[in-house]
Amino acid sequence: MTAAYQGTSMPNVSHRTVGHTAVEKILARAARRDRVRADDVVWAEPDMITAHDLNYHRHRKLMASLGYPDLAVPEKMLVTIDHTTHSSAPGHLEAQAYMRGDTKAQNVRWFFDTGRHGISHNLPLEIGALAPGMLLVAADTRAPALGCGGAIGIALGMSVTLALATGKVWLRVPRSIRVDLHGTPRDGVMSRDIAQWIAARIGADAGDYKCIEFCGPYVRNASQDERHTLCNAVVDIGVKTAICPDESTPWHSDDDAVFERRLAWDVGDIEPQVCLPPDPQLCVPLTQALGTPITSAFIGSCIGGKMEDLRGAARVLRGRRVAAGARLTVIPATQAIYRQALSEGLVADISLAGAEIAVGVCGPCYGTHAPLGDGDTSICTATRNDTGRLGSMQSKVYIANAAVVAASAVAGRIADPVALEAGG
Repeated sequence: MTAAYQGTSMPNVSHRTVGHTAVEKILARAARRDRVRADDVVWAEPDMITAHDLNYHRHRKLMASLGYPDLAVPEKMLVTIDHTTHSSAPGHLEAQAYMRGDTKAQNVRWFFDTGRHGISHNLPLEIGALAPGMLLVAADTRAPALGCGGAIGIALGMSVTLALATGKVWLRVPRSIRVDLHGTPRDGVMSRDIAQWIAARIGADAGDYKCIEFCGPYVRNASQDERHTLCNAVVDIGVKTAICPDESTPWHSDDDAVFERRLAWDVGDIEPQVCLPPDPQLCVPLTQALGTPITSAFIGSCIGGKMEDLRGAARVLRGRRVAAGARLTVIPATQAIYRQALSEGLVADISLAGAEIAVGVCGPCYGTHAPLGDGDTSICTATRNDTGRLGSMQSKVYIANAAVVAASAVAGRIADPVALEAGG
């Protein structure tokens, strides 16, 4: 399992002597340049800009204060209500009302209101709006997840206001780390285990402002859901972006491209994982956390509310019940995912087990739905497990794959779904 390490310094290459990485190719196209190299600074034109109910109104107010009353490229914008959908807070309701009026007045191409909504990091692929080689920018940190479709997603924070006002952004081209994955996952291992394990092995020191490029047989054979999980999880080590290149298009790295590091792992060596509170980087084998009592469980979020997750959870919950003293909340990431789960009978399996089901919102991952109280311990598929992330500062949050979360809800303690299913 030891990976090859190529050093932390980049060789001094000319723009013409060697090939290019996927992110170099995509940013060169977006910047309308023949070629760019890692560490170059470019002015790029994004192909898509996403915003949601926590930031859209802030961007627009900042634009107005700077003398930009109108959106520069409304035809490239996707806006959704996904964080505060069920909130009764006056500020949230005002922001939602503003979004409804402003997106219509500005002719925003895609606006997903309540009832048609979904999480902004899942919708672009679902509606077929994002293609290999495209550049997407967003304010929200999880934007790199959309690299699963062979595109580049970059989180800019409030700086995305520049893109809304001018249609352009400046970026430093990130250096790339290539991660080659091969082998077959063990029984009970899901993409979340592999993703968290890899993120912990790379670490924040090495991952900061990098592009993680996932390649190899495992990635080529992975579903879009699984690739989405890989690209999403590495956000927490500070990456600028991540990508699973589509090798059937030009938007993949050349054979002689220069990478800062090359890493290779056999996914068959990875066990089911649990991230201990309060940091996803505290990633340990599931066996080290077995038996920990829990009072709450959550399956959902942009990273953990996809069909892969719902199928894994429903398989465990089918014919079983959530333990007394525990509660389980399940939230598909979009309305379309909910409808697919309904058609497959997964919603019935989950509901009959005694779980609460909501639709298309960030929910507990933002702390606005089924929040934790003092003394609660939760296991979940949320993006992060910072202290207070899901509610009380006096609560604890563990992260695991959806099957482990479901098994833990049934057992009332952190449990192994393989052992649970074997025991009946």
